[in-house]
Amino acid sequence: MLINATHLEESRVAIVEDGLLTELDIEIAGSEQNKGNIYKATVVRVEQGLQAAFVDYGANRLGFLQIGELHPSLFLKKEGDGGGRMRINEVLKRGQELMVQIVREERGTKGAALTTNLSLPGRYMVLMPDSTTKGVSRKVEDDASRKKLKEAMASLKIPENMGYIVRTAGIGQKVTELRRDFKYLTSIYKKILQTSKKEKAPALLYQESNVVIRSIREYFSPDMDEVLIDDPEVFSEAQEFFKAIMPSQVKILKQHQERRPIFSRYQVEDQIETITSNKVQLPSGGSIVIDQTEALVAIDVNSGRLSSEKGIEATAFKSNMEAAAEVGRQLRLRDLGGLIVIDFIDMRERKNNREVEKALKNSLKNDKARLTVGKISQFGLLEMSRQRMRPTLAEGAYLTCPNCLGSGRVKSAEAQAVAALRQIHTACAKGRVDKAELHVPSEVGNYLLNTRREELVEMEKQLKLSITISGHSSYTDGQTELNIIRREHRDEDMQGDTPAAAPQNGVEEKKEPAKKRSRRSRRKPENKPSEQAQQEPTPDTPETEENQQAAATTESNNKEEADTPKPKRRRRPRRRSSAKPAPQPDEAPTVEAEKSAEKITETAPVEKTEAAAATDQKTASAEPEKKKAEEESKPAPKGKRPPRRRPAKKTEEKKETPEPDKGEEKAKSEEKPAEKPQPKRSFAEPFMEPLKSGGDDNE
Repeated sequence: MLINATHLEESRVAIVEDGLLTELDIEIAGSEQNKGNIYKATVVRVEQGLQAAFVDYGANRLGFLQIGELHPSLFLKKEGDGGGRMRINEVLKRGQELMVQIVREERGTKGAALTTNLSLPGRYMVLMPDSTTKGVSRKVEDDASRKKLKEAMASLKIPENMGYIVRTAGIGQKVTELRRDFKYLTSIYKKILQTSKKEKAPALLYQESNVVIRSIREYFSPDMDEVLIDDPEVFSEAQEFFKAIMPSQVKILKQHQERRPIFSRYQVEDQIETITSNKVQLPSGGSIVIDQTEALVAIDVNSGRLSSEKGIEATAFKSNMEAAAEVGRQLRLRDLGGLIVIDFIDMRERKNNREVEKALKNSLKNDKARLTVGKISQFGLLEMSRQRMRPTLAEGAYLTCPNCLGSGRVKSAEAQAVAALRQIHTACAKGRVDKAELHVPSEVGNYLLNTRREELVEMEKQLKLSITISGHSSYTDGQTELNIIRREHRDEDMQGDTPAAAPQNGVEEKKEPAKKRSRRSRRKPENKPSEQAQQEPTPDTPETEENQQAAATTESNNKEEADTPKPKRRRRPRRRSSAKPAPQPDEAPTVEAEKSAEKITETAPVEKTEAAAATDQKTASAEPEKKKAEEESKPAPKGKRPPRRRPAKKTEEKKETPEPDKGEEKAKSEEKPAEKPQPKRSFAEPFMEPLKSGGDDNE
């Protein structure tokens, strides 16, 4: 056993058999093993659905305590109960204090697994306080050896509340050696109880020994020739442990005093380097490849250059035998745990498969972890499981590669350049981009500027932006940074050459003067009362008769518009007095107003009497009633609702107008020929009537 502890950052323990490294344990400062530590903890939360509790024992994450890990003394019998199993919420309460021990350390995002069944490992036995378990390890298969160990432990007169399990190292040991180990463990437990009474939870009550003492306790055997330690302080600490537990073996402990480092002296450094590689060479030229994933470990066996055997079967058998011996050694050195799948080379004979399985079990004989080994299937696969004893070597000594992030591969400069071009095009194709700044590694930047320059220029022209590329030597492979500078909104508004902007502006320009004209026509001139009185015409003048006739015609038109169904509801024009003041000089009548006035004078002559006006009104009102009847006779289209009918509103003027006699109507019709139906007036004509009357006054 070689112990290298000269450096405070790292302590290493190696076991070498015939120059071959068989066991290795490395402890790095800051990542010491917590498995086996005993704490005074507090219950934080009880999960009834999980039948477990989360416990605060002083670490960053809460510990996980299952109901199966609770000590039997915590289960109190219910009064009047028939002995049924209690649930965890009836056993544990929030804020309750417990003594717990770490069974499995924190891994990833998972907290540590805890138990209340305490156990203290020694050199020859494991002490279990407050337990009734007493026995011998299952690895001791010889019945005679098991019987001798039980008799030796019975002679020690161990208390009933103390349980124990004798380890394989206790085979062949004297009763005095077993008694010394038992007293040592009992004294440790008494110190733990004394500390728990003084400390408040959460607190550390017992810390597992360091890597040196732990390795001596676990791996030392009388078959070892010597134990070499290069550090004086560690040597004195190990010497005290030997005197307390194995005083007869103190002579084997020695201190390394040569100038050469202890691991270099025994050619251990080169063998340690092979542990970090995933490929291990075999003596005959073959190799095994080890790939570790989160769920399992895959091991592939390759024959390599091995071709000295007679046939394929013999070559495969020899490669598999060498691989089986090496796999057991690599599992111990790397401390690989979980599900392990080994892909051996296919062999036809079953006898050869059984031999390979036997060789693998022999290589795992000295392993301290719990193992379950299967058989080789028809596909050449062997499945096995192994208990993880400690954190793997890579977790404490190695960091994830910043370039490949643990995958083992990085993109080439060409692939990174193409990905950068796609990233620029995707970000800038959305529009409103003025400038794009790309920061990449130097090699990728040189490739873009020298090889892809034409594509960059074409992209700038197409997207109307500028692209800047900067190469940085400090950037790792795959690291890129893209900064997008957006255009301001006012710059976009100034660009009015788009095809969609021209028609919109034209429409707006056409609409504005129409709105102004309508506002002018509706605007009432502000005149003084004296001026309005002077401008109002007398009721006996012919202009008044014309205005009355025009008002009657307007009412008939409004009635037609009200009777006919319209898709949209229109607002009726405001009614104004028939007499309007003359327009001001700055508000001259428009061309449309003059034309409408001329039409009114042609259709409504002055000679017409009131009776003729009433006759025309009746004929005009009868026409929309005929149209209504025709529309009602037509069948309504399927799936459409008929238009809503609105009753025609009768005006007051209509009531005031007296109905002429039938004789007078007949005489008028004989004197004058039938007039043509008046054309439908526009919406703006009623508003032009005041202008017409004003124009006549001016004449």
